[in-house]
Amino acid sequence: MHKRHLKVVKLIEPEMCNNCRFSQTAVVELENGTSETVVHCRRLDCDNWDYSSVEEVKKVDIHSKEK
Repeated sequence: MHKRHLKVVKLIEPEMCNNCRFSQTAVVELENGTSETVVHCRRLDCDNWDYSSVEEVKKVDIHSKEK
């Protein structure tokens, strides 16, 4: 995560991420101070992202997938 600029984007089909090997759960703190639980995607070129609304992230806490 070092030196990456993470942003929060909407997902076109959120259910697709449930079984994806690249997804993890994360808690992010947004620039406005609120926290949200989100999907963190390790695949940097996913077609499921909707860039119409992008929010800056201040802090990220990533949780590993339990198998």
